[in-house]
Amino acid sequence: MKILFPIANAALLLLTGLLMASCTAPRAVMLSPSAPSTPARFPEMTVQNLAGKSTRFPSGFPGERTLLLIAFEREQQETLDEWNRRLGLSRPGGAAWLELPVIPDPGVFLRWFIDTGMKSGIPAPEIRSRVYTIYTPRETFVDRLGLPNCREVHLAAADRAGRILGFVSGPWTPDRESKLRTLLDR
Repeated sequence: MKILFPIANAALLLLTGLLMASCTAPRAVMLSPSAPSTPARFPEMTVQNLAGKSTRFPSGFPGERTLLLIAFEREQQETLDEWNRRLGLSRPGGAAWLELPVIPDPGVFLRWFIDTGMKSGIPAPEIRSRVYTIYTPRETFVDRLGLPNCREVHLAAADRAGRILGFVSGPWTPDRESKLRTLLDR
């Protein structure tokens, strides 16, 4: 009888976790591949930020021109953080920007687990509100935005219609920053 109690508790805990995840986890985004002649554009989707707010993209972008910081691997976060520091994105009055980790859909429970882990690593609510995890096949997302690969970070300028106005890839350099600022100031 003593063995059944811990097993029942474990099963109850697992069931509770699965129910919580299904209620609070963001949904996966299904993208169809774009035709080769289609101009680079951000696909229509509804996504949830780390503060729990759902937003429709691209119409919900925060600016007429929005800087999209796009990463595909946890190890790329340091590169995005350097860009953030160099561009002064965390200061009031800066460019409109969003951070978009793009992750293949691992299922509802793991989406909840991943986002909960990211929340714990980002204590500032104003930053959490700018991070939208996109759960979709990386290659399809990269293709739709006209980006070259998933191996490095990309910083893209987009308008509210979703048109990708241009992008830079890789770590911060003065030349890349200059190109990016030109794209955002057009």
